[in-house]
Amino acid sequence: MHKAIIIDIIPPDKSPALAGLEMEELTRLVETYGGIVILEVMQNRGRPSAKTYVGTGKAEEAAKRAKDLRADMVIINGFLKPAQIENLTRLFSHDPKDLTGKSNIPVWDRTDIILKIFEKHAKTEEAKLQIRLAQLKHQIPKVYHYQAKLFDKERGGISGTRGAGEKGIEEEKRHIRSQIKEVEKKLEQVKKTHANQRHRRKRHGLKTVALVGYTNAGKSTLLRSLTGKDVYIADKLFATLDTRLGNLWLADPQQPYKGQKILLADTIGFIQNLPPYLVESFKATLSEVQEADLILHLVDSSDPQQQLKIRVVNEILKELVSDAIPVLMVFNKADQQRCCFPEQRGRPVISSLRKKSLEVLKQTLSRLVHKKDLVR
Repeated sequence: MHKAIIIDIIPPDKSPALAGLEMEELTRLVETYGGIVILEVMQNRGRPSAKTYVGTGKAEEAAKRAKDLRADMVIINGFLKPAQIENLTRLFSHDPKDLTGKSNIPVWDRTDIILKIFEKHAKTEEAKLQIRLAQLKHQIPKVYHYQAKLFDKERGGISGTRGAGEKGIEEEKRHIRSQIKEVEKKLEQVKKTHANQRHRRKRHGLKTVALVGYTNAGKSTLLRSLTGKDVYIADKLFATLDTRLGNLWLADPQQPYKGQKILLADTIGFIQNLPPYLVESFKATLSEVQEADLILHLVDSSDPQQQLKIRVVNEILKELVSDAIPVLMVFNKADQQRCCFPEQRGRPVISSLRKKSLEVLKQTLSRLVHKKDLVR
C-alpha cells in the first residue's frame, strides 16, 4: 500500500472548514487509488509559491518528514506547473541531480491522482480512449519542460544555438499532437455511434432519464435497484467511468394499465475542481446527459457536505447542458440520514435499498416524463 503525504494551502478567502473538507476528499482519492495518507501539510498562504506551491521552508520541512516516515508519494491539492514539479521533485529526491524522477518520490497534483484512478477503473475501449486523451493534454507542458531541461544540459548551456536537442523537442511536440488527433478521431466515431443509437431511440419514442451527481452519491445502486441492471458497485470515488443503460417500466398516469419503457442512463460522477480538458475528454460519455429528456440529480442526503456538492454538480451541468432540459433533484441514502436539510423540502427523499421509496420515485418520474414538469 502506498504511503502518501498530501499538501495544500489555505488562502485568506477560504474557510478552514472548507479547506479541511477538500483535504478529506483528497484523502478519499488516495484511498481509492490504493494508498493511505500518513501526513497532511497545510499552510496559510495567499497564493501558491511559484517555486514549491507551499513556501520553501514548509516544503523542506515536508521533505524531511517524508524521508523520516518513508513516504512513497506526495500529492498537492492543486494544479502544479512544470517548474513547481521539478523543484518539489528535487526536494523530495534521494538524488537531487536526477531529472528523470526514477529514484525520486513521485510528486503528483490533484489531476494526476484523478487520472491514475480513472486509468485503474477504465474497462471499456471508450473509457480508455477518453482517459488517454486527458492524460496527453495534462502531460504536454510537463513533457516540454523536462525535455527542454535535458536538452539544455546536452547543449552545455550555450545560448544562440539550435542543435539536436531543440529538434528533438519539436519532434516530441509533433508526436504528442499526432497522438491527440488520433485519439480524438476515434472518440468522434464513438460519438457518432452514440448519436445514431439515440436517434433510433427517439424515432421509436423511447425517452431517456440521465442520472447525474457527485461521485459516490449512489447512482449505480439506484440504477440496479430500478432496472435490475447488473452493474459494478463500490464505496469508492469514480467507480463508474462508462455510461450504463437500463430499461425502466413506468405506469402512465393517464392510462394506469398501460406502461411505458424508458432508459435510465448512469454516467461518470462529478467532483470539484475538475480541469476543463478532463470534462472535455469525457464528452462522449456525457452525451447521454446532454441529450436526455430528463436529468435526475442524485444527492447523498447523509452527507454533511451536500450543499457544496450540489453547487459543484449544478455548475458542471450549467456548462454541459441546455436550460431546456428539466432537472429533478432527488435525495438518496435516507436510511443513512443523520439530519434533515432545508434543501430537501419539496423534493423526493429515497433510499435506493427500500422498495417503497423507489415506488414513490417511479411515480414522480412517470409524471415528469409525461408532463415535462420540474421540481426546483
